[in-house]
Amino acid sequence: MKEHLAKKVSKVIGVSSKDLSWRALAVCFCVGVAVLSIECFNIPLLSDQLTGSENSVADHFMRFRDGLETYKEKRIADTNSIVLVTLDPESARRLGLNSKRPWTRALFARLIEQLNKGGAEVIGFDVDLEEASGDIASSVSSSSEALDEDDSLLVDVFKKVKNIVVSTNVDLPEFQPGGKAKPRVHAPYEPFVVSLGADGARLGNAYIAVEKDGLVRKTSLVFEKFGHSTAFYKSFSLRIAEKYLGARSMVDQMHKRVFLKDKIFPVDFRINFVGGKGSFATIPLWRALDWQKHFQSSSTISKGTGAGQDTTNSPFAHKVVLIGFGESSFMDTASNQPRQASIYESSYATPVSEFDNRMPAIEVQANIISNLVNGKCLPPPSKWKMMIAVLIAALACGQVMGILVGRPLVSFLSVAGISLVWFAISFFLFLNFGQVIPTVVPITAVVIPCWLLVLADQNLYFFRDRRRHTRLFRSMTAKHIARQIDRAQLAELGLDGKRCQVTVMVCRVRDFMDQVDPLPPDRIFQIFNDCLGIMVNEVFAHRGIVDRIASYGVIAFWGAPLPLPGIDQARQAAECALAIKDKINNYCETQTQDLASLALRSSCGIETGEAFCGTIDAGSRDTQFAQYSVMGDPVEQALSIEGLNNTYGTSFILGSGTAKLVEETFEVRQINVVTLNGSSDKQSLYELLTTRGSLPAAMEEAIAIFRSARQSFDDGDIKEAEQLFATILKMVPSDQPTSIMLKRCRELLSDSGETVSSVQRPQAK
Repeated sequence: MKEHLAKKVSKVIGVSSKDLSWRALAVCFCVGVAVLSIECFNIPLLSDQLTGSENSVADHFMRFRDGLETYKEKRIADTNSIVLVTLDPESARRLGLNSKRPWTRALFARLIEQLNKGGAEVIGFDVDLEEASGDIASSVSSSSEALDEDDSLLVDVFKKVKNIVVSTNVDLPEFQPGGKAKPRVHAPYEPFVVSLGADGARLGNAYIAVEKDGLVRKTSLVFEKFGHSTAFYKSFSLRIAEKYLGARSMVDQMHKRVFLKDKIFPVDFRINFVGGKGSFATIPLWRALDWQKHFQSSSTISKGTGAGQDTTNSPFAHKVVLIGFGESSFMDTASNQPRQASIYESSYATPVSEFDNRMPAIEVQANIISNLVNGKCLPPPSKWKMMIAVLIAALACGQVMGILVGRPLVSFLSVAGISLVWFAISFFLFLNFGQVIPTVVPITAVVIPCWLLVLADQNLYFFRDRRRHTRLFRSMTAKHIARQIDRAQLAELGLDGKRCQVTVMVCRVRDFMDQVDPLPPDRIFQIFNDCLGIMVNEVFAHRGIVDRIASYGVIAFWGAPLPLPGIDQARQAAECALAIKDKINNYCETQTQDLASLALRSSCGIETGEAFCGTIDAGSRDTQFAQYSVMGDPVEQALSIEGLNNTYGTSFILGSGTAKLVEETFEVRQINVVTLNGSSDKQSLYELLTTRGSLPAAMEEAIAIFRSARQSFDDGDIKEAEQLFATILKMVPSDQPTSIMLKRCRELLSDSGETVSSVQRPQAK
């Protein structure tokens, strides 16, 4: 049972391996499995390269979407609930602040009170409050009861305003070999934390992760390593979204999910930036402090992409208001040069605002909050998405390459079309449904390698098959013909089978055994092999192919697998037959040591017509069992024609198909009309005499009279034909076709009662 099953499987595999469509599908499937292995096992360098490419495509999608006119209304709707209040140099100038000193806490206290009066739903305070204000920071510790007047004003505001979220942060130092990288946490000055009360939801982690290429793409809603600390466990953006939506979030650490009201978010997701820098409504600090004056007559707010309307004079009513630095620098207390705060980085490069136009940190937070409030974040790429995308790309490419076997240019255009369609689908899903599906991996890591590998496999297959057939033809035809077959395209040659016009020649040594029978066996085979060598060499010399050895001779053909015009086929076959006769006659003159005389004669039958040509290998791929052959009426008719040479005493008989093609080049005469094997119709037989113009004068006259006699016979003038045939026999007494025709004429005349000529037909030899 097992052996039978193994044989069956082996047979299926063997058949499939010869089918280029199945081979293409198998190659593409293997490429797909290899790519999935790279992605699933995160193979270094390769996996990073593919991930980087996917990120780059998603970045370009965001930039392109940001420039679409149809997207502007959606962007306004997504940003309408958030307002940014920025601490910028213009505000410092207008408020008369010392650029060499930090911004005063009393200023922040006043700002928060104004925002609260303006009806802000939630206030997000993303400013460094880690140290005490003024000179007291250098004289007292954070645990002291002493409190600067500047700080006390802010503490009082924190106690009074309950809808505020203050940021904490984490400093993650670079990992040092041989050491442990411990994060350093940064929290507000202790009196500020105490003033916020027991509500841990008023503190949120504002850490923003920067990827290897320097861009901010992803965010974390929960920091699991700080699960013991309320102030650092949930992100700043998540805390603000909780207060705005009026719901506490639930964290499912097992499945890496966060439940917020009626929405579910991944713990880590890609930020769906609503637009470039300036997409959110932005109010500088100096205007926000006196908003009643600036927005009393108009509710218009300066925005990066347009104007937004509100139902009240307050620009902050029912909004999320984020307070933070609006530029990438903050004036150091010790110098006039701006510095980047290592703990609170003020701005970042993002996919929609790169290094030359960095996005403020509070605007990055605003994008995250917008994703949470509107439920439009970009979920991280999952394994099942990658698996489905890779398999679809591999199978589609395999099907296309299997259909377009041997057509590399068309297959390339088809593969390019598949890639463009996939790219268009990816952008459509991103634009309308906020879904990021694998784009680069299916195209660059699957489709293109599949096309190259399938093309290489097909070329290798064609090359090996061509070489196999070339080895076969080296034993069947001349070397230069084999080289032409080697260079030709297999599809054009049709080696597996095609129908075409061919000329078949059956040539053998007549009465061979009767003449060599007295000789020893080794001598018989030597003579036969010499004669056979003459035939094969002449076939090769005349661009023919030897089909097989049969009946003391060979069967050869012209016109396949290399195409050859019919007239050239017939001419080459006729010349070959005449050359074989001359070479065998010359050979016999030199072989008299064993016999008193050796008079071997060759006879040929030649016919031209439609036949089936192809390789016969009995199911084996080994060339020693393979044979390129022809099948059909021309073969059967050529075999029958050759056998009639004994009847008519001729050396070469042509079928009507061949005779019509060579009658202008060679001397031929019609000798009879018969019914041949393999055909139900009567066929005319023609004798090949020699090349045109080479007949002796007497024979040329006799052939001319024979044609006239034959015409009279066909016209029904039997008496005239009988007289002409009788005249020919006087000129050429040994001409057996004339004797046969004379006999037929006399039989017909005898049956009709007419007298016949007195000339008697000599006995046929």
